[in-house]
Amino acid sequence: MIQKRHNWFLTHIEYQGHGKAKFEDPKGILEGHVLIRFNEFGNYTVEMDVENCKPDQPLQFDLLEFFSAEKPIKENGEIEFTPNLGSNKCISLIVETSDGVYSTTRNIIYNPIISFSSNNQCKVVFYIVESQFDVKQERVPKYWVMPLFNFVSKFQQRNLQLDNHPLRIRPRQDDMQNTTSLAERKELLFPSNLITFTFKNNLGFIEPLVDFSKRKNILYSGQSQCVITAVMICEVDCQSCQSIDIENLNTWLPLGFLSLLSLATGTEVTSPWVEFRDVNGEIVKRIHRNFVKPTFSKGHTTISEVTHQGTGYLLTCAQSSPYYCKQPLGSVLFDLVQSSSGNFTIEDKLNKICRAFDSLCKYHNLDTQNLLLGLDSINQELVKNTLQSAAKNIRNIAKTTIDSQQSKLLKKLLIKQLMLAIKTEILGLQLLIYLRS
Repeated sequence: MIQKRHNWFLTHIEYQGHGKAKFEDPKGILEGHVLIRFNEFGNYTVEMDVENCKPDQPLQFDLLEFFSAEKPIKENGEIEFTPNLGSNKCISLIVETSDGVYSTTRNIIYNPIISFSSNNQCKVVFYIVESQFDVKQERVPKYWVMPLFNFVSKFQQRNLQLDNHPLRIRPRQDDMQNTTSLAERKELLFPSNLITFTFKNNLGFIEPLVDFSKRKNILYSGQSQCVITAVMICEVDCQSCQSIDIENLNTWLPLGFLSLLSLATGTEVTSPWVEFRDVNGEIVKRIHRNFVKPTFSKGHTTISEVTHQGTGYLLTCAQSSPYYCKQPLGSVLFDLVQSSSGNFTIEDKLNKICRAFDSLCKYHNLDTQNLLLGLDSINQELVKNTLQSAAKNIRNIAKTTIDSQQSKLLKKLLIKQLMLAIKTEILGLQLLIYLRS
């Protein structure tokens, strides 16, 4: 995949080459041509045309036995075997392409399709949770890139430091010599504005794709509920450049920005993959993670870029908050965004708001209230004596009851009533306390 100036970003990703899939029990390797595709709408396919099966030991039932964790059983001189296709765990898939290596080693699910009518030809469809692609050339990562699903906003900012950035989407004037279409020229000459932010003392930006208006119309018209509309780009700091593998991403990559962008725009924003590129903009690594595929709905916009251009400022300031990237902030923001979604009923929206406040109240230990604390010492003592007397009477009833089931229920009633008399866990009360605090 050769990158060119201003059209370096690909909304459709394709890898293909010779692949090897390793399996656990029975142990063995499948080999064959693998085709992997990711598109701009959040869909993907990973398929292998099996050319060779190499089990560590001979199998009586070939592929049927290889894909099954079940073993043949010999009884009374006869062999019984009930295949359970897909139960043999796939522990890795590695594909050698002309440009690099695509690999995955976690939570691989697959579906084998065996054609018994044509020499046992087999195709395996893989369902991947996370994977990565590494180029063959040794390059040092300089920038991280996150394509954004469903990010719809105005872009009002410009920073001269970013005019010659190697990963700008819109071309400069001297890059448009081969552009002959009048419509294309008009689109490209539109002011190349951004949303800018700071991450780890580096200047970052969000830029719409060249055909942003078309993609926005796709969402608004309902042609698709999910499409890449923009890219978010910033530098990789020196400490993080050694930690760009899948298992280390959560330790430094600002994935929390996605929920903040969702809050700002009123619709859920996620990312299909993360790219790392060198100082010249060439690809170093691409990591595909199974982020939630959002469903577009035009909700309540909390930040208007036309009015005060606060989206980038939100991203910058949020990093200094002690709650950033910690629970329950992520789930609270998710519920708040969904509470304004046009895809939900009024009851659903109210439920989302209540869930958000419920999470906040539990986090701040406001989900229960000791009612005795609101009484003076004299009334507290009177209530305690009354409760003790009531508890004694209920215990006596439980002891004299012949029916054991009735006795158990009375004891449960005793515990529950005593707790309710002292503490309460009513959502309305939680909400009232939180709003007063």
